[in-house]
Parts: sequence; C-alpha cells; structure tokens
Amino acid sequence: MTQIKERRQHVRKLGDGLAVLIDGKVYPLTDISLSGVSFQGSGVRPGDRIRLSLAAVRSLDDCVEAVVTVKVAEGGIVRGEFSPTAKLMRYIVAHLGDVTGAEPAYFR
Repeated sequence: MTQIKERRQHVRKLGDGLAVLIDGKVYPLTDISLSGVSFQGSGVRPGDRIRLSLAAVRSLDDCVEAVVTVKVAEGGIVRGEFSPTAKLMRYIVAHLGDVTGAEPAYFR
C-alpha cells in the first residue's frame, strides 16, 4: 500500500463547534488550521476572496472576521487560505486548544 505524503504546512483539525457565516447565512465547517478552512458551500471559484466570520455554533455572537482566498471549490466543499490577523489566529488557537484539550502555547 502506498503512503500518501502530507503536503499541508499545518495539520487540520475538525471544526467541531464552529461554523462559517457569509452574508447572514450559516455554513457547516469541515475542518480548520492556522492557515485555512474548509466548509460546505457553493457559488465561489478558485481565486475569489471572500469575507466571512468564524463563529461558535453555541453562540453565533462569539465570532471573528476573516478574509479567505478560495483555493478549491468542488463537490459542495470550499477550501480557502486565510489572510491572517492576530485576532483570527488567537481565535483559531483557542478553538484548537478546546478541541484537543491542550492549553495553547501561543497567544497567551
């Protein structure tokens, strides 16, 4: 059996408890990393830059804004790369800490 080499710079984690908000619509998040996000959606093409919010499903007011450059949009899944900000990175690191049970070492 052939081993597939992982090419991602950052390991993606399940987006448990997060959703993507675009123009007031909620889209289920598939996974997330420090560099990007995958979510269920359509109507965008590779190269598009979209403004969205990452939000906690339990409280959509617990959110952070982000700009994403779409890399892949097929099969109802959109994969995009973040234009990083400190606020966005803090939000993602805190979420990953919650999901994994590890206390984040960054952005304390």
